[in-house]
Amino acid sequence: MVHAKRMTEFRARLERAGLDAYWIVSSLNVRYLCGFTGEDSTLLITLGRAVLVTDSRYVEQAGREACVDEVVDRHTPVAQEIGSLCKALGVKKMGLTAANVTHADFLAVAAAASPVEVVSRKSGIAEKMRIRKDADEVEAIRASLRASEAAFLEVLKLVEPGRSERWLAARLEYEMRVRGADGAAFETICAVGSHASMPHAVSGDAQVQPHYGVLFDWGARLGGYCSDLTRLLHGDTIPPKLNALVDVVLDAQAAVFGKLKPGNRSGEADAAGRAVMAKAGYGANFGHGIGHGVGLAVHEAPRLGPGDDTVLLPGMVVTVEPGIYVPGDVGVRIEEMALITPDGHEVLSSLPRRPEQLMCPGG
Repeated sequence: MVHAKRMTEFRARLERAGLDAYWIVSSLNVRYLCGFTGEDSTLLITLGRAVLVTDSRYVEQAGREACVDEVVDRHTPVAQEIGSLCKALGVKKMGLTAANVTHADFLAVAAAASPVEVVSRKSGIAEKMRIRKDADEVEAIRASLRASEAAFLEVLKLVEPGRSERWLAARLEYEMRVRGADGAAFETICAVGSHASMPHAVSGDAQVQPHYGVLFDWGARLGGYCSDLTRLLHGDTIPPKLNALVDVVLDAQAAVFGKLKPGNRSGEADAAGRAVMAKAGYGANFGHGIGHGVGLAVHEAPRLGPGDDTVLLPGMVVTVEPGIYVPGDVGVRIEEMALITPDGHEVLSSLPRRPEQLMCPGG
């Protein structure tokens, strides 16, 4: 029923856009609209019909999963199949999302579908629908978070001097899978000591030391939906300098939370947290956006970044992840997930935020 409802909404938006068909290229959008989870998939939606195009590896799976009118087992290039379907279904004007296709694919489908008019759209209909999560999606995200947090608490018991970043990252991904996750939502980051000064550090052979901080950035993908969290641990008494940075980051996070309510702009939330760090003298030590949407993709709309004018609405799920990075010295980032509600927001994650509250073993 949920996919049928989404398809009805999609068609209403399609008609309002003056189109009579849309080529869905992103596998995440395919999953969102019809439920098919296979890798090789593309979807043609008209005002009266939905056709999933895949290959022989996934035909049986598509028959079981996809909420569509027809499944096509393709034997020619995708663009040619879509072009043929457009002609067979009497399509006159088909849209596609520019960001999801290469220029070569656009030219190929335009040639194959001729004389159908193919319209390249900057913003996709499915992406606009996905920005606000329904109740089932929110519960799926909560389940992903539960698996992520439970896995992290298990790994905490194993953080001790001599453990490598690579080993801890792999173990965290294993523990998420044990708890039902499809896998990690992205490559897990474990950064020891000064490696945490790189926002997207690559876990390597560096080992935990009693006097080092350890930063984890991780998340599960469960039932297709993602989670995304960051925590900083420390094995012994936290140095005053590091503790002061944690205070600034948490103050910035609180400022962002203060802006997470319907009607505010996502850029306002970013600016609020950024101002706190700038006032403390660390404006130059924070370069990325202060948050992003999470759903079927770990990074999706809305973006909580400088100048972004997206209006926050109930149903949006976002991260809040201010950080301070001093190259070659230290990095602090603390990341939460929050749901925009009709009267404000709800923090979905539940782990303690401060390093001393996590009580890193092995110190």
